[in-house]
Amino acid sequence: MTNRNLALITGGAKRIGAGIARRLAALGYDIAITYNNSKDEAASLCGEISRDSGATCNSYKVDLFDLEAVKDFSKDFLSDNKNCNLLVNNASIFEKSLFLENDVDELSKNMNIHLYSPLILAKEFALNAKNKKLPDGQIINLIDKNIARFDTSYFYYLLSKKSLAEATRMLSLQLAPDVRVNGISPGYILDAIDGSKELQEQKDRIIQKIPLQRKGEVKNIIQAIEFLVKNDFVNGQIISIDGGASLNHAG
Repeated sequence: MTNRNLALITGGAKRIGAGIARRLAALGYDIAITYNNSKDEAASLCGEISRDSGATCNSYKVDLFDLEAVKDFSKDFLSDNKNCNLLVNNASIFEKSLFLENDVDELSKNMNIHLYSPLILAKEFALNAKNKKLPDGQIINLIDKNIARFDTSYFYYLLSKKSLAEATRMLSLQLAPDVRVNGISPGYILDAIDGSKELQEQKDRIIQKIPLQRKGEVKNIIQAIEFLVKNDFVNGQIISIDGGASLNHAG
Protein backbone atom coordinates (compact mmCIF):
# COMPACT_ATOMS: atom_id res chain seq x y z
CA MET A 1 0.00 0.00 0.00
CA THR A 2 1.44 3.37 -0.97
CA ASN A 3 0.62 6.92 0.03
CA ARG A 4 -0.01 7.89 -3.58
CA ASN A 5 -3.46 8.73 -4.84
CA LEU A 6 -5.07 6.09 -7.05
CA ALA A 7 -6.79 6.62 -10.40
CA LEU A 8 -9.24 4.10 -11.88
CA ILE A 9 -9.55 4.26 -15.67
CA THR A 10 -12.16 2.15 -17.43
CA GLY A 11 -11.14 0.75 -20.79
CA GLY A 12 -7.61 1.83 -19.99
CA ALA A 13 -5.63 -0.88 -21.75
CA LYS A 14 -5.05 0.91 -25.07
CA ARG A 15 -5.60 3.97 -27.23
CA ILE A 16 -6.80 7.07 -25.33
CA GLY A 17 -7.24 5.18 -22.07
CA ALA A 18 -3.66 3.95 -22.12
CA GLY A 19 -2.39 7.47 -22.82
CA ILE A 20 -4.35 8.79 -19.85
CA ALA A 21 -2.97 6.04 -17.62
CA ARG A 22 0.62 6.80 -18.57
CA ARG A 23 0.23 10.52 -17.91
CA LEU A 24 -1.55 10.10 -14.58
CA ALA A 25 1.21 7.74 -13.45
CA ALA A 26 3.76 10.41 -14.38
CA LEU A 27 1.75 12.91 -12.32
CA GLY A 28 2.10 10.74 -9.23
CA TYR A 29 -0.95 8.47 -9.29
CA ASP A 30 -1.01 4.76 -8.83
CA ILE A 31 -3.10 3.26 -11.61
CA ALA A 32 -5.92 0.75 -11.95
CA ILE A 33 -7.40 -0.05 -15.34
CA THR A 34 -10.32 -2.17 -16.43
CA TYR A 35 -10.40 -4.17 -19.63
CA ASN A 36 -12.76 -6.64 -21.26
CA ASN A 37 -10.99 -8.35 -24.16
CA SER A 38 -7.58 -6.68 -23.97
CA LYS A 39 -5.85 -8.77 -21.31
CA ASP A 40 -2.44 -8.83 -22.99
CA GLU A 41 -2.48 -5.09 -23.70
CA ALA A 42 -3.50 -4.38 -20.09
CA ALA A 43 -0.69 -6.52 -18.69
CA SER A 44 1.85 -4.92 -21.03
CA LEU A 45 0.73 -1.41 -20.11
CA CYS A 46 0.89 -2.10 -16.37
CA GLY A 47 4.38 -3.48 -16.75
CA GLU A 48 5.44 -0.40 -18.71
CA ILE A 49 3.93 2.01 -16.18
CA SER A 50 5.51 0.26 -13.20
CA ARG A 51 8.89 0.19 -14.93
CA ASP A 52 8.89 3.75 -16.24
CA SER A 53 7.20 5.70 -13.43
CA GLY A 54 7.51 3.53 -10.35
CA ALA A 55 3.73 3.64 -9.92
CA THR A 56 1.73 0.62 -8.96
CA CYS A 57 -0.51 -0.51 -11.82
CA ASN A 58 -3.13 -3.25 -11.66
CA SER A 59 -5.61 -4.40 -14.28
CA TYR A 60 -9.06 -5.90 -13.78
CA LYS A 61 -11.26 -7.75 -16.22
CA VAL A 62 -14.71 -6.19 -16.05
CA ASP A 63 -17.57 -6.58 -18.51
CA LEU A 64 -19.10 -3.12 -18.46
CA PHE A 65 -22.12 -4.38 -20.38
CA ASP A 66 -22.99 -6.55 -17.34
CA LEU A 67 -24.37 -4.20 -14.70
CA GLU A 68 -24.34 -6.80 -11.93
CA ALA A 69 -20.66 -7.44 -12.63
CA VAL A 70 -20.00 -3.70 -12.48
CA LYS A 71 -21.77 -3.44 -9.12
CA ASP A 72 -19.72 -6.30 -7.70
CA PHE A 73 -16.47 -4.92 -9.06
CA SER A 74 -17.06 -1.36 -7.83
CA LYS A 75 -17.76 -2.49 -4.26
CA ASP A 76 -14.89 -4.97 -4.15
CA PHE A 77 -12.41 -2.59 -5.76
CA LEU A 78 -13.15 0.32 -3.45
CA SER A 79 -13.14 -1.96 -0.43
CA ASP A 80 -9.56 -2.88 -1.31
CA ASN A 81 -8.50 0.55 -2.64
CA LYS A 82 -9.91 3.21 -0.35
CA ASN A 83 -7.38 5.78 -1.60
CA CYS A 84 -8.98 5.97 -5.07
CA ASN A 85 -9.72 9.67 -5.58
CA LEU A 86 -9.92 9.83 -9.40
CA LEU A 87 -12.33 7.94 -11.65
CA VAL A 88 -12.02 8.28 -15.43
CA ASN A 89 -14.98 6.77 -17.29
CA ASN A 90 -13.26 6.19 -20.61
CA ALA A 91 -14.57 2.84 -21.89
CA SER A 92 -16.70 3.10 -25.02
CA ILE A 93 -18.02 1.44 -28.14
CA PHE A 94 -18.65 3.19 -31.45
CA GLU A 95 -21.02 1.45 -33.82
CA LYS A 96 -23.46 2.69 -36.44
CA SER A 97 -27.14 2.24 -35.63
CA LEU A 98 -30.40 3.47 -37.12
CA PHE A 99 -33.56 3.68 -35.07
CA LEU A 100 -35.80 1.91 -37.57
CA GLU A 101 -33.25 -0.69 -38.63
CA ASN A 102 -31.37 -1.77 -35.52
CA ASP A 103 -32.79 -3.79 -32.68
CA VAL A 104 -33.50 -1.95 -29.44
CA ASP A 105 -30.90 -4.21 -27.79
CA GLU A 106 -28.39 -1.78 -29.30
CA LEU A 107 -29.79 0.85 -26.96
CA SER A 108 -29.23 -1.37 -23.91
CA LYS A 109 -25.67 -2.11 -24.96
CA ASN A 110 -24.81 1.54 -25.46
CA MET A 111 -26.55 2.75 -22.33
CA ASN A 112 -24.90 0.07 -20.21
CA ILE A 113 -21.36 1.01 -21.16
CA HIS A 114 -21.82 4.77 -21.65
CA LEU A 115 -24.27 5.66 -18.87
CA TYR A 116 -25.31 2.95 -16.41
CA SER A 117 -21.85 1.56 -15.67
CA PRO A 118 -20.36 5.06 -15.23
CA LEU A 119 -23.21 5.91 -12.85
CA ILE A 120 -22.71 2.74 -10.80
CA LEU A 121 -18.99 3.39 -10.53
CA ALA A 122 -19.58 7.08 -9.76
CA LYS A 123 -21.93 6.27 -6.88
CA GLU A 124 -19.57 3.86 -5.15
CA PHE A 125 -16.62 6.15 -5.85
CA ALA A 126 -18.39 9.20 -4.39
CA LEU A 127 -19.55 7.34 -1.28
CA ASN A 128 -16.00 6.17 -0.65
CA ALA A 129 -14.54 9.64 -1.24
CA LYS A 130 -17.06 11.22 1.11
CA ASN A 131 -16.72 8.61 3.85
CA LYS A 132 -12.92 8.62 3.72
CA LYS A 133 -12.72 12.41 3.29
CA LEU A 134 -10.38 11.97 0.34
CA PRO A 135 -8.80 15.20 -0.93
CA ASP A 136 -10.10 16.54 -4.24
CA GLY A 137 -12.11 13.54 -5.37
CA GLN A 138 -12.75 13.74 -9.12
CA ILE A 139 -14.73 12.03 -11.82
CA ILE A 140 -13.90 12.71 -15.46
CA ASN A 141 -16.24 11.34 -18.13
CA LEU A 142 -15.11 10.89 -21.73
CA ILE A 143 -18.07 11.92 -23.88
CA ASP A 144 -18.06 13.01 -27.57
CA LYS A 145 -18.06 16.37 -29.34
CA ASN A 146 -21.05 15.18 -31.38
CA ILE A 147 -23.34 15.72 -28.39
CA ALA A 148 -23.75 19.17 -29.97
CA ARG A 149 -25.28 17.48 -33.04
CA PHE A 150 -28.24 15.27 -33.83
CA ASP A 151 -26.54 12.80 -36.17
CA THR A 152 -28.89 9.83 -36.32
CA SER A 153 -26.50 7.51 -38.17
CA TYR A 154 -25.08 6.52 -34.77
CA PHE A 155 -28.45 6.80 -33.09
CA TYR A 156 -27.99 4.72 -29.94
CA TYR A 157 -24.34 5.67 -29.46
CA LEU A 158 -25.11 9.38 -29.59
CA LEU A 159 -28.23 9.07 -27.45
CA SER A 160 -26.20 7.37 -24.72
CA LYS A 161 -23.37 9.91 -24.92
CA LYS A 162 -25.85 12.79 -24.71
CA SER A 163 -27.26 11.12 -21.61
CA LEU A 164 -23.78 10.88 -20.09
CA ALA A 165 -23.25 14.58 -20.74
CA GLU A 166 -26.42 15.46 -18.83
CA ALA A 167 -25.46 13.05 -16.04
CA THR A 168 -22.08 14.78 -15.80
CA ARG A 169 -23.69 18.14 -15.17
CA MET A 170 -26.21 16.75 -12.67
CA LEU A 171 -23.58 14.79 -10.77
CA SER A 172 -21.36 17.86 -10.51
CA LEU A 173 -24.07 19.46 -8.38
CA GLN A 174 -25.14 16.33 -6.52
CA LEU A 175 -21.64 15.26 -5.45
CA ALA A 176 -20.13 18.65 -4.60
CA PRO A 177 -18.25 19.60 -2.51
CA ASP A 178 -16.74 16.16 -1.92
CA VAL A 179 -16.25 15.24 -5.60
CA ARG A 180 -15.74 17.35 -8.72
CA VAL A 181 -17.30 16.00 -11.93
CA ASN A 182 -16.28 17.13 -15.40
CA GLY A 183 -16.31 15.80 -18.94
CA ILE A 184 -14.12 15.82 -22.02
CA SER A 185 -15.66 15.61 -25.47
CA PRO A 186 -13.08 14.44 -28.01
CA GLY A 187 -13.43 15.25 -31.68
CA TYR A 188 -11.58 13.51 -34.48
CA ILE A 189 -8.61 12.10 -32.57
CA LEU A 190 -8.30 8.46 -33.54
CA ASP A 191 -8.31 6.93 -36.99
CA ALA A 192 -11.00 4.39 -37.74
CA ILE A 193 -10.91 0.86 -36.37
CA ASP A 194 -13.49 -1.93 -36.38
CA GLY A 195 -16.99 -0.62 -37.00
CA SER A 196 -15.92 2.78 -38.32
CA LYS A 197 -14.46 2.12 -41.76
CA GLU A 198 -16.61 4.85 -43.26
CA LEU A 199 -15.02 7.43 -40.98
CA GLN A 200 -11.56 6.53 -42.23
CA GLU A 201 -12.67 6.67 -45.86
CA GLN A 202 -14.04 10.16 -45.30
CA LYS A 203 -10.99 11.40 -43.41
CA ASP A 204 -10.07 14.19 -45.82
CA ARG A 205 -13.65 15.45 -46.05
CA ILE A 206 -13.98 15.53 -42.29
CA ILE A 207 -10.70 17.37 -41.77
CA GLN A 208 -11.70 20.05 -44.29
CA LYS A 209 -14.73 20.86 -42.16
CA ILE A 210 -12.78 21.20 -38.91
CA PRO A 211 -11.91 24.88 -38.32
CA LEU A 212 -8.29 24.02 -37.46
CA GLN A 213 -8.06 21.86 -40.62
CA ARG A 214 -6.47 18.85 -38.92
CA LYS A 215 -7.29 15.95 -36.67
CA GLY A 216 -6.26 15.98 -33.06
CA GLU A 217 -3.90 13.70 -31.17
CA VAL A 218 -4.19 11.62 -28.03
CA LYS A 219 -1.86 14.11 -26.33
CA ASN A 220 -4.57 16.77 -26.69
CA ILE A 221 -6.95 14.67 -24.58
CA ILE A 222 -4.20 14.01 -22.05
CA GLN A 223 -3.54 17.75 -21.78
CA ALA A 224 -7.21 18.30 -20.95
CA ILE A 225 -7.12 15.54 -18.34
CA GLU A 226 -4.09 17.16 -16.72
CA PHE A 227 -5.82 20.55 -16.69
CA LEU A 228 -8.87 19.13 -14.93
CA VAL A 229 -6.77 17.20 -12.44
CA LYS A 230 -4.69 20.22 -11.48
CA ASN A 231 -7.34 22.95 -11.48
CA ASP A 232 -9.39 22.29 -8.34
CA PHE A 233 -11.96 25.02 -9.07
CA VAL A 234 -13.38 23.46 -12.24
CA ASN A 235 -16.64 21.59 -11.76
CA GLY A 236 -19.55 20.69 -14.02
CA GLN A 237 -17.74 21.54 -17.25
CA ILE A 238 -17.60 19.61 -20.51
CA ILE A 239 -14.57 20.60 -22.57
CA SER A 240 -14.62 19.94 -26.31
CA ILE A 241 -11.22 18.95 -27.66
CA ASP A 242 -12.16 19.04 -31.32
CA GLY A 243 -10.43 21.88 -33.17
CA GLY A 244 -13.67 23.85 -33.06
CA ALA A 245 -15.69 21.21 -34.94
CA SER A 246 -18.59 21.24 -32.49
CA LEU A 247 -19.16 24.91 -33.31
CA ASN A 248 -19.93 24.28 -36.96
CA HIS A 249 -21.27 20.74 -36.46
CA ALA A 250 -18.45 19.30 -38.53
CA GLY A 251 -17.26 15.73 -38.74
